[in-house]
Amino acid sequence: MGADVFPDLRESGVTPREVEILWLVGDRLQNQEIAARLRLSERTVESHVSSLLRKLGGSNRLALIDAATRFRAGREPRGVLPRPLSSFVGRAGEIGDLRRLLDAHRMVTLTGPAGTGKTRLALHLAHAVTTLPPAVLIDLAPLTPGDPVERAFADSLGIAGEEHRLRALIRETLADGRHWLVVDNCEHVTAPVAALLADLLATTDHLHVLATSHGALHLAGEVVYEIPPLPLPAEIDDPAAVLGSGAGRLFADRAAAASPGFEITAANARQVAMICDRLDGLPLAIELAAARIRFFTPDELLTRLDDRFALLTDGARGSPNRHRTLEEALTWSYELLAEDEKLLLERCSVFPGGFDYDTAAQVLSHPPLDSADLLRIFSRLLDRSLISSRRRDGTTEYRLLDSVRQFAHRRLLARGAAETAREQHARHHLRRAVAGVPDLRGRDQVAALRWIEHHSADLRVALRWALGLDDTTAAWEFIAGFGTAWEVVGCNGELFDWLDILLKRPLPDGDLGFRAAITCAVVLCYQDAERAREFAEHAHRMAAGGTDHDRALALLTLGWTKQYGKQRADSSEHLVRAVELFARLGDDWHHALALSNYGTVTDARTGLAPLAHAAELFGRLGDHVKRANCLNQMAIRAIEGRTRLEEVPGWLAESTRLARGSGNNHERLHAELYQATLDQQGGEHTTATIGRHGAEHATAAVGRHSGEHATVQTRFGGLLAEFRRIGDLRCAVRCLLGMGRAALSDGEHASARRHFAEGTRIAIGLGDVRIIALGLRLLAGADHATGHFERAAALLGAAERLDPATGDDLVPDPGLPAALRDRLGPAVFDSAFAAGYRTPPAGQVEGPGFPLGVGVVKHY
Repeated sequence: MGADVFPDLRESGVTPREVEILWLVGDRLQNQEIAARLRLSERTVESHVSSLLRKLGGSNRLALIDAATRFRAGREPRGVLPRPLSSFVGRAGEIGDLRRLLDAHRMVTLTGPAGTGKTRLALHLAHAVTTLPPAVLIDLAPLTPGDPVERAFADSLGIAGEEHRLRALIRETLADGRHWLVVDNCEHVTAPVAALLADLLATTDHLHVLATSHGALHLAGEVVYEIPPLPLPAEIDDPAAVLGSGAGRLFADRAAAASPGFEITAANARQVAMICDRLDGLPLAIELAAARIRFFTPDELLTRLDDRFALLTDGARGSPNRHRTLEEALTWSYELLAEDEKLLLERCSVFPGGFDYDTAAQVLSHPPLDSADLLRIFSRLLDRSLISSRRRDGTTEYRLLDSVRQFAHRRLLARGAAETAREQHARHHLRRAVAGVPDLRGRDQVAALRWIEHHSADLRVALRWALGLDDTTAAWEFIAGFGTAWEVVGCNGELFDWLDILLKRPLPDGDLGFRAAITCAVVLCYQDAERAREFAEHAHRMAAGGTDHDRALALLTLGWTKQYGKQRADSSEHLVRAVELFARLGDDWHHALALSNYGTVTDARTGLAPLAHAAELFGRLGDHVKRANCLNQMAIRAIEGRTRLEEVPGWLAESTRLARGSGNNHERLHAELYQATLDQQGGEHTTATIGRHGAEHATAAVGRHSGEHATVQTRFGGLLAEFRRIGDLRCAVRCLLGMGRAALSDGEHASARRHFAEGTRIAIGLGDVRIIALGLRLLAGADHATGHFERAAALLGAAERLDPATGDDLVPDPGLPAALRDRLGPAVFDSAFAAGYRTPPAGQVEGPGFPLGVGVVKHY
């Protein structure tokens, strides 16, 4: 199998537990050995191995071994530990101590001032320790004081959602199985990270944490281990003794890297030992000094330390806070730079994480530095170890060490140039993201999606800058610049947070305001259908005097948002007009988008043709995400309409392949959800198939769709957690209803009712009348099964008010009204039905017999 068969593990939906098992399979352990190592049942391991084969597209265990080898060779998922390029020196005693502590305690914090090598030691331990699960790195360095820490945890764990739901989602992710987090650079966000870790450790049984910080986090059960400076040479005149100390060995190693051929000799051993002593054995200070061996002899370096580090030597002795030591080391390094080098280093501090050279050239080249200056100066900073580098996806990525970045940013502030540099960074990334929209729509979709992923931290910083301005133009130009292309990127919780801030003020005027209204309509239909329709109507009014393309967009969004309300007939009419206009205008992508929406608002049999046409158009354009979406929509329409079921597995298989190839986790999850729905309804599908294809075909279908209800319920439960993480509430409702149907089939009526009620409440918050009506009818079925006949009739009345029963695809049991009428008698049935018809849906869900304790839910 080629490497391209295995997309990024996180993007393939592989859970943290499955990552653990994949590495152990890659080590050629058998299921029984893996079960013993992870303290799981062998059956659970077998289930995870089967899931890995399905998600990664392999056919046997050898394929998983190959996949593990390939990922370890360089295709790391987010949160997987980096492997430092330079050697690890010293710390043998600390490593032994910490191995014992990590075996005995769930929360260990490495403390000490900046520059002691806490991060390097933590990463070394994470790679070396085998008694704990594979560690996930949570790097808090890009955050600034006051930032919420939940988003950094969520990103590393592959979780997406709205800001206020992230903590609960993180807790749910870590509740299953054993997990080990390496939480790095806590010192500038101590209070929020301590609060989050306290919550996670209190609510999860098998979570282990190794944190690094300048000081203790003050958590219950926390073991604090202070990292001392590296040991200094015992004999300063003996080269062997100098090399035998941790500090001397580190200096020699890094100096030889900077100036090949450098060695500690009898002639320079004393000076090297004294340098290490003056730098207090702090690894970062030693590394910065050793890098200057390219320009100075050890004796010259020592002289400069005398000149520059008088404060460092005096201030360090006896002081409990040795941050000044590192500050002086950085100041010394900084003051060795020419003025243009200082300025470039300061400007590099605007990047919150890694960056490539081309991006640096565009962001940092503004007066008094130009691109020629950058080319000349950048390599100097790289040579002097003020900028670090690593290979990523075939390119070189640069970054400032966090301490260097913070130091450089303070200097930029002191220069009075921070706001200009921040604006340059923000405007570049916001413009670059919008410029990539044509690529997102198919021109080079995989590369465009990868760019957004790699620059997600930059975009967040840029949006934070834009949202802090009095003028909202820059923020709207970014968000509205994506417009309908958010369908490709994904409408996640963070986007809703940004809109919440922007919509506290009026929309902009003119064309930007029109595009903003279109974007709000598209994005908010996943959260609040009624509010989305209001924006669509606003855009429709604005388009009256605009171009044909504006009118087509307005019709598309108006039809799009109305499909979730009671105006489905209007929705179809608007979408047909949009299809015609985009076709005439030659806008193939929006033509396909309008067709796909039209296919979802018509009945199942009619809707398959426009969906297939849209899928063909998207495929021709190279938009694999939207083609996968259309295939998924075709599948669910066919399942709900009991038509062309024999083609559904093929559609879902292609959708899964396209989603994996483009790195789109959302559409892969859709395919899994619809496959689970198909399997759950297998009996009904088989019955419908017998008449068309005969008993032989029906027997094959039974074999394909058979399965225990408990297994189906577990599949829906797993998918429910995934959809909640990425903020897809509509599919979360489908999962809950599927779980309820499985429970009902097993006679677990109370469990079924809880699932149906929760799903219906979420649908009420979304404003999706068809799915609300479906939930109410399923609730009615559960009540009928338990003898609550009048309540069942009332629920049918409430459903009828929203979406009249026509015997179509979303009426689960067309015979239920007649059965209830027979049971209750016509008069009682009609009275209960009428009462339900008059009662709002929320009142029905929260009525007697539904002790769920919460009101209408709009957000997770």
